[in-house]
This record gives sequence, structure tokens and C-alpha cells, in this order.
Amino acid sequence: MTAAGGAPVGTDLYPGSLGAFENVAPRYASWVKRVGASVLDGAIGVGASFLAFGDVGVGVPFFGTSVTLGTQGMGVPTWTDSGWLVGAVVAMVALQGYLGVTPGKLVLGIAVVRDVDARPVGIVGTVLRWLAHLIDAILMIGFLRPLWHPQHKTFADSLLATVVLDTRRPRRHRWFAGHANPELDPGPPISWESPSAPTWWTAASVLAAIACGVGLLFTYGPASGRMSGSFATRCTMTGVDGAPVHLTGGTLTADTGGATTTRLGVTRPASGQPADPVATWEWASPVGATNDVTLRASFARADGTGARDVEFTGFAAGDQGATISLSADAMSGLGDAWTWTQTLVVDGVESPGCVASAPGPVL
Repeated sequence: MTAAGGAPVGTDLYPGSLGAFENVAPRYASWVKRVGASVLDGAIGVGASFLAFGDVGVGVPFFGTSVTLGTQGMGVPTWTDSGWLVGAVVAMVALQGYLGVTPGKLVLGIAVVRDVDARPVGIVGTVLRWLAHLIDAILMIGFLRPLWHPQHKTFADSLLATVVLDTRRPRRHRWFAGHANPELDPGPPISWESPSAPTWWTAASVLAAIACGVGLLFTYGPASGRMSGSFATRCTMTGVDGAPVHLTGGTLTADTGGATTTRLGVTRPASGQPADPVATWEWASPVGATNDVTLRASFARADGTGARDVEFTGFAAGDQGATISLSADAMSGLGDAWTWTQTLVVDGVESPGCVASAPGPVL
């Protein structure tokens, strides 16, 4: 089969395509390049999440490996909580959907296209392909499949009829291919890549390389940290009348929060949550077998506002003290000046309070 001008063409390279491609086998992207592009995109995601939230382990979709700096946990924000990250995800989807590339792919010279016409897959196809990667993630078999598949496809590629080409000139999305339909044009044979890249492609490649480099520095570069502050304060009291068992003292140990990490001169909150505060009650004589004992801790700002109580019961006979981990909510938001009071309630009679002032702020 020949096209106008006698150039040989073939249709077997892209089964089901509307037209004929040059009789030159497409260069499929190697597994190493695909992994490298994923790492570069993941590094950009790490840098973006660090700038938005700090070193707190926020995963960002569509950014390759989505490497995170910290550990995701309760109370940690998600990428949808940042308008900047939402915009970055939308931009990443649009880049791959309409240009076939992401910054990492652009740097390494590979592109995701439809295997029917070698054009970018669009936004819907990009989102569906990303979701299909969940299948590839099962035991990582799908991500390793390009090592032995003849077209270097993952399961997601096979399901969505996509292929990753080794090219720096991916064909334009059909919306931007011009008024003519190249597949039906009887002119020169259709190639699996554009004859030349757009004039702005070089500038885009430079910007992509800079973004990947900065992302790698945020991810793997040197970092310094400041540990969160902590304190221990003790209240004491003696000679209490009116209760069969009375307090002699108590301690409170708490983490004030505020740990930070600095990367590339940018300081943000560090990963992990402050440890729960721990309170210790000490009383004068052992609890009797028939006593009903309740331990109570009260927290309030210096002006008396924001008061909150926590109580603990169920102590065994013979106990003469207790150390209990409190909920972080019991102390959160108290500010720079606050007080705490411990009391002991025995058979409905509450002892006088063992009071102490806070040595520092609680975030």
C-alpha cells in the first residue's frame, strides 16, 4: 500500500485506526523512563504539598508516585483543602489530557497517547486511566507489566487503549489538530508523532525541568527541624480535711506542638501530631474496697473562659495514685495563659482543687 507520492505506509501498527501511519514502528517508552517520569512528577507533588501544608504527609493524586514526606494520620489535611493543590492537580490532568505529557514525561521525552491514532487521550481518558492504575497497584504486577508486554503497556493502558511513546513531539489532541482531519487527508502519510514541536515546547521543557529539580530538592534535599516544645508542671497541697482520701499532689506533662521542618529555606509544620497530655494524681491513703472514686481534671484559660472537664473512674482497691493519658482535645486552643485543676471525688465528696498555672502555650 502506498500513499500520494509513493511513500509506503501500513495500518497494522495501530489496529483500528482511521488512517495509515508511516511504515515506521513507534518507539515505546522504556520501563525505566516511565518510572523516572513518575518519580519526577511525584517529587513535584511533594514540593507542592510541603508548601501548602508542611511536612505532614499529604498525598496528591495524578503526581506520579505521590511520595509524601510525613505520615498521614487523623487531623491531617487532604489535598482538597488547598486551592493551590487543587489547581495543580487540574493543571496536571489538563497537561496529560491535551498534550500527552506531564512535567516528568516532558523532561524524559515520553507521552501518553491513544493507540488508535497516537493522539492525547483527553481529560476523561486521563482520569479513567489514573483510576485504572488501582489495578496495576495490586502487588505492583501491572506497573511491572511493561517489562514484558510487547507494547510496554500496563493493565491501565490495555483497558483504556493507551500507549506510552518515546517521543518529544507527541501529536496534537484532535481538538487542536487544525480544521483538516489528518486521518482522512489523502496527503502525506500520517506519522505517530508531529513533524516538529510547537515553538513554545522548548520553553515548556525548561520550566518542567526546573519544576522537577525543585521538587527533587524538596523531597530528597537537606532539611532541618525544630522539635515541638513540651513541659511538665506539678501542683502540691497538704493537710486537706473533709474527704476520706485526699490529694497530695499531681503532675501534668504535655506537648505544646509547634514542631517545624525547613527545606530550601521554607519553614513549614512538621509531620506527626503532638503527644497526648499525661496527668498524674497522687493521694494520701489507699482507696478502700467500698470507695467510689473519680479523678477529675479541669482546664480553662486564665480569664476562666473555655473551661472543660475530664473524668476517670473505676480504680481498684488499694490504689494510691494514677497516671492517665488525656485527650488532646482537653487542652487544645487554650492559648498562652491557662490553668489546670485536679480534684479527687471519693464517695461523692470532692477534695479541694490542686491548682497550677500553665508554663507555656498550647496550640
